[in-house]
Amino acid sequence: MFFRPGTTRIPFKTGKRTRKRSGYPQRIELDPATDSHARAATETYADSCASEMPWLAEWLRDSSAGGNAGLTHCASTVRRVFGLAQEWAAREPDYAHAAWEHVRLHLEAALTAHLWSKDNSDDDVVALTGVQA
Repeated sequence: MFFRPGTTRIPFKTGKRTRKRSGYPQRIELDPATDSHARAATETYADSCASEMPWLAEWLRDSSAGGNAGLTHCASTVRRVFGLAQEWAAREPDYAHAAWEHVRLHLEAALTAHLWSKDNSDDDVVALTGVQA
């Protein structure tokens, strides 16, 4: 991703944490190649605009994945939304707590395995089960 003059680069370069403010609003450009928060923001924006601009959502997903489309960069969002869904379901008469907890357990395992595989980038492939392929 190219940076233009007058933009704030995130993550900040060492020693350049603050910038002088000018009289006009500045652009902020994110660098998904080096910043996991930028990848999560890009993924979230792609999800948000998918219904109105599917071409943009596809482009954002392709560019933020860097050729390595994984489970998600937004694990905390997945956990939060799952919790909200479980709370909503608990108010229904046919709620099955054991089934929801079973799904939560496997969802957490998948998200944790995905994060673990990103931390161990020297391994070729780590499947969601944790077994190396």
